[in-house]
Amino acid sequence: MAAFALALRTLREKAGKPTYRAMAARCHYSYSILSEAAGGRDFPTWPVTSAYVEVCGGELREWRERWRETAAALGRPDGDDRERPPPEKGRVETPPRPSLSADPSRARTLRELMDELDRLREQAGLSLRRLVELSRRDPENGILARTTVSEYLRAERQPRPQDVTRIAQLCGATHHELRVWARACHRVLAPESSNVRPEAGSPWRAGPTVARLRLGARLRVHREASGIARHEAGYRIRSSDSKISRMELGRVGFKERDISDLLTLYGVTDQDERAALLRLAEDANTLGWWAPYAEALPSSFEPYLGLEDAASLIRVYEAMAVPDLLQTEEYADAAVRLRDPRAPEDRVRLQVELRMARQERLARPGGPRVWAVLDEAVLHRWVGGEAVTRRQIEHLAALAERPETTVQILPLSRPVHGGPNGRFTVLRFDQDELPDVVYIEQLASAVHVEKAGDLSRYLLVLDRLCVAASAPSDTARVLRDFLSRPGVPSGG
Repeated sequence: MAAFALALRTLREKAGKPTYRAMAARCHYSYSILSEAAGGRDFPTWPVTSAYVEVCGGELREWRERWRETAAALGRPDGDDRERPPPEKGRVETPPRPSLSADPSRARTLRELMDELDRLREQAGLSLRRLVELSRRDPENGILARTTVSEYLRAERQPRPQDVTRIAQLCGATHHELRVWARACHRVLAPESSNVRPEAGSPWRAGPTVARLRLGARLRVHREASGIARHEAGYRIRSSDSKISRMELGRVGFKERDISDLLTLYGVTDQDERAALLRLAEDANTLGWWAPYAEALPSSFEPYLGLEDAASLIRVYEAMAVPDLLQTEEYADAAVRLRDPRAPEDRVRLQVELRMARQERLARPGGPRVWAVLDEAVLHRWVGGEAVTRRQIEHLAALAERPETTVQILPLSRPVHGGPNGRFTVLRFDQDELPDVVYIEQLASAVHVEKAGDLSRYLLVLDRLCVAASAPSDTARVLRDFLSRPGVPSGG
């Protein structure tokens, strides 16, 4: 084992001796796990070894053979230095599964998904005990309980999506594979009612994105009112000040036990307040209504969907195409294909269905108002052909006459700078805890602007665009006049 550890350290030196923190940033293991792998105190599992070797530029096939030889010499063919635990009570041991690659995308039920996860664990050579020990070495990403993992894998308990991806991470799943696991969780675990619009007058529960933001903001208020520092709060929930910071910013999920402990520490004794915050924690850990469309969603867009769903006013400026929330289905189909010409048909279909679902949800009673400013250039850009674009413009004219939708057209004769990207969205909320948010979609990512100074600049630009554009009451006439201009194709 000492020789194996020495070989790992030599490989790292040949790679320029990167720090373990830098190595951890390039894989899904913490720097402490990578450091221990080369320290000789514990024989590492193959997933840890492969991550270490890959980061240092080693040859995986050669190292796989070296790892197997060392494991066999140590009498641990699975790479685990602990005795395997006895079978859980009531569980019948089954013969080993055939050597198949774990593929969560083929799972259609919870049982099938957990079978795939158990297959991944077996391929990684990890016992349940070892899996839990590895999670304890990297507590920032979540500590697993052996009983809980066992119940998950037997499909006796519905797992949290973050726990499934955590197990896959510990078993050596790559970044791409983790996204596949997350999407499989969304597809399998999403409640059937998640995409059903509530009846008029029924309460509308916060989605996970907004619930995390609201809960985080209220926790920060209670912590500051009690005069407790972040590191003290982190110690109380067996974590760190950085974890408290991420919780207060709404960037992580919440455990009910942690919320209860923090509220007790902060001196929150009002039972109604505690119940309300625990309800938000429950909402924060649910799947979003968009879960059935997860396979077609970039990860940067999911937080926006949660914010959009809770907004009271959505203001949009668009210089290139009709905004998603105002598109017809055929225009949306053409726009998706233009954005990604190589997208497979099922992905195109899911993205179009998602846009239509967003429109339906925003049309619910009490839904947000949409206020869109379109550059006139949008009308001249025939997306999907002349007939499709004409019907889209006619649809815009009809929407402009509805009280819940405001549409303005910015004439080409009035040059007003609308920002370097030519498109952005401002979301406004009724909840006091949620400030305005500017969302800027980019080619492969997205930006959320929340700082007050930056927000005010975008709001000022948007106000100038609204003043320069035609009056909302004239929009329907402007659009129909455009269609009747000489030279504009009839589309027939």
